[in-house]
Amino acid sequence: MTYNHRVILRTISVIMLFEGCAMLIPLVCAVYYQEWGAASAFFFTAICCICFGMTVFKHLRYYSLKIKTREGFFVAFICWFLVCLVGTMPFALSECGYSYIDCIFESVSGWTTTGAWVINIDTMPRSLVLWKAISNWLGGMGLLLLTISFFPILGVQGQKMAAAEVPGPDLEKMSARISDTAKLSYKIYIAMTVLELCLLLPSGLTPFEAAINTMSTISTAGLYNLNNDVVINFTPYVKAVFTFFSIAGSVNFMMYFFISVGKWKRVVKNVELRTYLGLLTGGSVIMAIVLTASGTYHSFFSALGDSFVQAVAFGSTSGFEIADINVWPTACKIILLVLLLIGGCGNSTSGSIKVIRFIVYFKLIIRGIYKRIHPHAIRPIMIQNKPVSAESASSITVFLMLFFSIYIFSSLVLSVENQDMETTLAAALGAITNNGTGFGNIAGGNFGIFSAFGKLFSAILMLAGRLELYAIILLFSRSFWNSDRARS
Repeated sequence: MTYNHRVILRTISVIMLFEGCAMLIPLVCAVYYQEWGAASAFFFTAICCICFGMTVFKHLRYYSLKIKTREGFFVAFICWFLVCLVGTMPFALSECGYSYIDCIFESVSGWTTTGAWVINIDTMPRSLVLWKAISNWLGGMGLLLLTISFFPILGVQGQKMAAAEVPGPDLEKMSARISDTAKLSYKIYIAMTVLELCLLLPSGLTPFEAAINTMSTISTAGLYNLNNDVVINFTPYVKAVFTFFSIAGSVNFMMYFFISVGKWKRVVKNVELRTYLGLLTGGSVIMAIVLTASGTYHSFFSALGDSFVQAVAFGSTSGFEIADINVWPTACKIILLVLLLIGGCGNSTSGSIKVIRFIVYFKLIIRGIYKRIHPHAIRPIMIQNKPVSAESASSITVFLMLFFSIYIFSSLVLSVENQDMETTLAAALGAITNNGTGFGNIAGGNFGIFSAFGKLFSAILMLAGRLELYAIILLFSRSFWNSDRARS
């Protein structure tokens, strides 16, 4: 297979340049807290990334090349692989004595917004905590989308690169140019980040806690527990802010664009948004009833509050825990797992399958039943009064089958770790959905119970989940590498 290696190298150079510049922030933090081992690690890695990025981009900046669909997937994979690999260097070179497998896990967990951990955050230098939060924030919206927004020259056929990265069945554009769409998306993302930070600063949290939890919440990566408590305890106000912005991050960013241009009706009537909020609300009410009836909570409203926060945590794939969900009744755990499987909306920072895919698949089932009764009837699948193409419906069906196949296979692989069934199933699901937490021994996102093999395999699952499976699965396809079979 032949590639446009110039456009691939040019994209990689910009990604490395961004990553190197991003490391300058925790470098300042490391100097401030006198974490000299971490400071030297950040300095060395940042200089290497910036020098490489500037040199390669300067050499290739004037080449204008088209990129094919398969190359878009390849670029997405190689960029995410490299950024995660380079992201391990501050952990590995910080003189903290972490194993390289643990460093890889922490880096991948950060960039994929999974929020799982193997290194206790209370023992980690603050500069490394900040670096993981920054990687959460950058990975939330997407690396290629950031690249295209700042460098429109990469936007030649840039939608093919972005479509391989942006979560959701389709990349819906806010404007005619993909670079403009990327810019608008990041403007909205930055605005929501600043707003959340402003709301958290007067809440009693330290500026550092407010900053890292703002970046991790809006990116649906979870929360940072600096006190190493089993359950994260915040004030009701802080919980409300975290919950609101976890929902905000898991909503299709097109909704914010519609709001900005005054198209409120399109937001109110959006079937994906209404379904998502309905699932969170309905699931919360049912869990609150179960928790009250079982005696786990004595007050229905107290149970409802915690149920809603945990429903948002699992539905948005943020994965934080403000209650000991291991002691919750089985019915509540199943509801949380269902919300986790469905996930948030398409074109958001959340992981998992996405609400829009489930809507389409449910309508496909209804149509299948209807056509059994009326075999000659013509009944298209409609979303927002628009027909869903046969190609899109087929792609969604394939994705669902692929998702559950990989989940079953991953559970079997992780079963060699000899953990209990609840832990094994929850770990595989938490990794592939980028939720990072679950039940059993991984409650709170602790994957340190696994061996080096289990950690590395979980990291691969996180990356596969973030790239929505296709970018990695296609690498094992024979036709993907055969230029005679793949012309698109």
